[in-house]
Amino acid sequence: MTSLPAIPLIAFDLDGTLANTEALSLPSAVAAMRDHFGVPVTLEYWYQHLHGRTGQSLIDAIREQFGIEVDLKEFLRLRAEMVPIMFENGVDPAPGMLQALRNLVAAGQQVCICSNSTPQRIAFTLEKITGQHSAGLNLPHLFEGHQFSASGADGSGKAKPAPDVYLHAAQYYKADPTRCVAVEDTPVGVTAAVAAGYTCLGYTGLGHGDPDDIAQSLTQAGAHHTFPHWDDFLPLLQTLKI
Repeated sequence: MTSLPAIPLIAFDLDGTLANTEALSLPSAVAAMRDHFGVPVTLEYWYQHLHGRTGQSLIDAIREQFGIEVDLKEFLRLRAEMVPIMFENGVDPAPGMLQALRNLVAAGQQVCICSNSTPQRIAFTLEKITGQHSAGLNLPHLFEGHQFSASGADGSGKAKPAPDVYLHAAQYYKADPTRCVAVEDTPVGVTAAVAAGYTCLGYTGLGHGDPDDIAQSLTQAGAHHTFPHWDDFLPLLQTLKI
């Protein structure tokens, strides 16, 4: 592998970026909003207007768009109950992600996760990603101590699109944010990373809808480059001037 540029930190979003969780989780989130809180939201609407939001950011968006006040603690409780059921058969990794991550680790690259999910859900998701052991990886061990939750355990943190989680990660590693790289799959996440000063790469491989439209939405949000498959990730990194 050609050597990578000197990047002090590469921070990954988790859901929809490293793992195909959203195909499993978003239908139940929509159902919870509709059946328990009376929000007339559809899956297609969620992808277009709410994708990437969680915690108070999601609740605020629901209020603004539907005029309905959703109890955040109750919503999080319902979601926590559903996670073991949703992920009981495992979670597929994004195609090519495990190999790309293994190459990064072999090169000594510092990596972390910056996610809107709660710490508990981040840990559970990492455990359930299939194929990691046959790829020579133990993701819970690899990311132990390197997981940053924007929403916090109780959902009260400043979730993306706020830049706080990325700023906290850079501070933790004593890294200049302008020399760090983030990988995101939603405009909400891209907005957060760019606001923190990171070079943001937009991943489109697990997106919902036309890949060109997804890439355009990420670029409009500020993504510096986009890529459709994890096989393209390391070659893209080698082109960066940071």
